[in-house]
Formats: sequence, C-alpha cells, structure tokens
Amino acid sequence: MKFGYYVRTEHIYPKIKELTQRVEGMGFESVHVNDHLIGFDEKQEKKEPYLEALMLMSALAIETKKIKLGHIVLCNSFRNPAYLAKMISTLDHISNGRALLWLGAGWYEEEYKAYGYPFPDGKRRVDELEESLTIYKKLFTEESTDFKGEFWSLENNRNYPKPVQKPHPQIVLGTTGKRMTEIACREADGINLPYVKIDDLPKNITTIKKHLSKYNRDPENFEISYFGIINIVKDQEELDKLVQTIIERAPEDKKPSKEEILRNQLIGFPEDIKVKINTLENIGIDKMVIIVRESETIEDPLKLLVDKVI
Repeated sequence: MKFGYYVRTEHIYPKIKELTQRVEGMGFESVHVNDHLIGFDEKQEKKEPYLEALMLMSALAIETKKIKLGHIVLCNSFRNPAYLAKMISTLDHISNGRALLWLGAGWYEEEYKAYGYPFPDGKRRVDELEESLTIYKKLFTEESTDFKGEFWSLENNRNYPKPVQKPHPQIVLGTTGKRMTEIACREADGINLPYVKIDDLPKNITTIKKHLSKYNRDPENFEISYFGIINIVKDQEELDKLVQTIIERAPEDKKPSKEEILRNQLIGFPEDIKVKINTLENIGIDKMVIIVRESETIEDPLKLLVDKVI
C-alpha cells in the first residue's frame, strides 16, 4: 500500500510547507491539495484562506526533494487544457519529475459564480473533461499538435519542454460517477475514489476491473486510490464521543448506526485502523490519500499512525 497526504488541513503557506516536509520525511509517496478558490468555513463567509493550487505546488517543489506533488483534484473547468498541460509540464521540470495530474470535472457552483466561470450541467462538464484528456496527452507527447474538438481548437501547438516523466505525468480521475469511471478506465492511468463506504468499495472495484477488461487495459498499470479521513482514538470514551458526533451531524433521514460508522469509516484504535487498511488493500486499493484528524487525547496522531499502523 502506498500513501499520500492531504496537506490543505493547513491554510497558510508556512504551515503547509512544514506539514509537507514532515510527511516527506515520514516516507509518504505524495502530497495533495484540493483545487478550490473559496473555502467551506462553517459561518459561510468564505473567508478561509485558499492559496491557488498549482502555484502552491510549484513552491512546494522547491521545498521538497522526493515527494510527488499533486491535487485531489484539479478542476478541469478552471484552466484551458492546453495551458494546464504547459503548467504541469513546468511543474514537472521544477520538481525534476514529481508532478501528478489528478483531475475532476468540477462541482462547486458557488465557486464558479464567484470567479466568473460558466457552470454548465454535469454532462457538459464531463464532456469537456473527456476532450481535455485527449489534449493533455497530445501536448505531452507530440512534437506539434493541431486539434479541433467540440470545445477547443489548437493550431500548431508546440508544448516545450516536454515533461520530464515519460510519456507524461500520471493522469488520474477523481470520481465515483458511472460515466467518469469508464472514461478513467479507458483514458487515464488511475482513479481516485473519495469518501466511499468500505462496504461499497468491492462494487466500485468490480466495475473498474470490468471496464479495464473491456478496453484491454492492464490492471497492473492502473492505480486505484482511496481518499479518506483517519480518526485514531486512545480510549473508548473518545471513540463513543466521536461516533455520537457523526450521528448527530448526519441528516435526519440518513442517520447511520454506530455499527455502520465503525464498519465503514477509518475510525478506532491503532489496531482497528490497521485492520481496515489491510481490508482496503485486499479489496484492491493500491494507494490511500489520507487526512489524520487531531485528537483530544493523543498528542501526535499522525506520528502514531506512521509508527504503529503503516
């Protein structure tokens, strides 16, 4: 099992840099931030600091030596795909071959409106992503590209220098959607499954494997990753309190039982978390991108996770 870490739990650059360097030293394979322009603060004032995702990774490329640099995930709507190909190529050179290209079709309508982007329906956003994938791969590999699609037209595009990584940085789609899952299996190097219940993962992975077979893709060369939050607790009182909080915050018509929470979420004592990670690996997960929540009773839950679990 490989591990990536989501470092946007911090919001100001010195703290993000510190966390990134720390997880690199702990042996994590990659760091990730989401690609949002406004936050999700509880007061809905949207004043949470959100540094631009690609500029942030360019800075972290200089502050690190070996950890891969990615997102979870880049919003395809925010950047012309030819320009994003140039940005990722540049990041790959700055980092000496450590850039990742993890993508999604976008969803946060309020954010689109705040920054003046049109917010088309879901089908159109996925259509645009599908066409963009063709553009990314062409610009990463072709000497010169002419392209005429439904959404973009390119004339004699010369994307130089090409990325350090050959044929290109890893392309992963973040999705659990039916159509995007098939697109990922046909066109990408992997798929990231965000916040899926452990009970539901076997179905997701069966679908992925069917699509890979349909398109004659080698499963060994296709990475299935999972994005989730880990809550390590020290005692039963903290565990009960955490589970009760989750139940209380759930919508009235979707209240989970304690048993369902403990079965489907990465919550528990270190030995419980280790069992669940082993379960995910046995199901077919190749990599986990994680957040480790702070604890009321454990001084450094991230260190505990690394020392005792992974």
